[in-house]
Amino acid sequence: MTDPQWVAPGTGGPAEPPATAPGGHPAYPGTPTPQPPAGPPPAMPGQQPWGAHPAMEFRPGIIPLRPLTLGDLYGAVIKAIRGNVAATMGLAFVTTLIFLVPTTALGAWVASRESLDINLDPQSTQDLFPVAGTLGSLVPSLGTSASAVLLTGFVAFVISQAVMGRKVTAGQTWEGTRGRLLPLVGATVVTGLAVLLALAVVLVLPVIAVISAATSYDNSGLVGAILFAVLATLVAILLVLFLSTRLAFVGVAVVLEKVGVMQGIARSWRLTSGSQFWRVFGIRLLTSFIVGIVAQILAFPLGLVGGLGIVASGDPQHLYVFQAIVAGVSGLITGALTTPFTAGVDALLYVDQRIRREGFDVQLITAAQADAARPAPGATAAR
Repeated sequence: MTDPQWVAPGTGGPAEPPATAPGGHPAYPGTPTPQPPAGPPPAMPGQQPWGAHPAMEFRPGIIPLRPLTLGDLYGAVIKAIRGNVAATMGLAFVTTLIFLVPTTALGAWVASRESLDINLDPQSTQDLFPVAGTLGSLVPSLGTSASAVLLTGFVAFVISQAVMGRKVTAGQTWEGTRGRLLPLVGATVVTGLAVLLALAVVLVLPVIAVISAATSYDNSGLVGAILFAVLATLVAILLVLFLSTRLAFVGVAVVLEKVGVMQGIARSWRLTSGSQFWRVFGIRLLTSFIVGIVAQILAFPLGLVGGLGIVASGDPQHLYVFQAIVAGVSGLITGALTTPFTAGVDALLYVDQRIRREGFDVQLITAAQADAARPAPGATAAR
């Protein structure tokens, strides 16, 4: 005997059994049949709702392949640095040392030209401002800035590999970036000159106005010229912040996408357009604030030691030389410790913007799956 064919209720099929009340007894005529609850059962205290599951994240490396939060960015940068110490902090120390040794020596020589003897004779033409001493303490910062340019490329390469779950050595990082260092330097020079040109356009008229008003016989309009100069200075600061944000990803794009300088500028301009400008600006500003505090904390003991050394030597004539040397050592330590973090945040912000705007996470997932499908070195095919 075969089972009767299933027929939907109400279409002429076999009669349905009478409804029963709870307990298995037939329901009384006119009594509504109990219905199951319309929704899922309520969750017990401390229990997830029925049917709720935590979001599944695909994370082949240091970040989940989705739009990133601030915690994702900072945590991933720290993971990348800890997992690739030689390729991040190691290269940062070596690169900064290479640039700071000559610039610190130059700064110390320039500072040694300064004298502490101050001539209070009003007829004297001697400048009371210690030009040589100030320049000597600033020269080492040029070496720090130059090393930061190369570190942008090194850290961008490390981050790109860490996103895919790969660790790299210092040698591999050098091999992966050395062909892009010259375009990276060119991009930095071009963007720097563009910012300086914009500042010159904004500030040249106020400076001329102040000088003209100050040299006039009756000083008429001096107050207005000064207010105009103050307003122009504020505009210049805002312009620098705007351009530094819109051009934040030029170096990263030049290194990772292997594009030219102008293409890198166009890529950065596109990735920082619209409402995402404020996100990039805010995170970079916060990062600069944090790194600045850390740099001051690291530099303070060195400055204190340098001051004590001057007092102990009993020769204040070498004050500016000590300042230049302390500036160089401080730049070496802070550059090696903080520059990888700053460059790593910029590199991950670049990845985040490509995920948000271009679906870059899909490309990364495909690449990660291709990596997983490759046999491990030395492995043999399964029989």
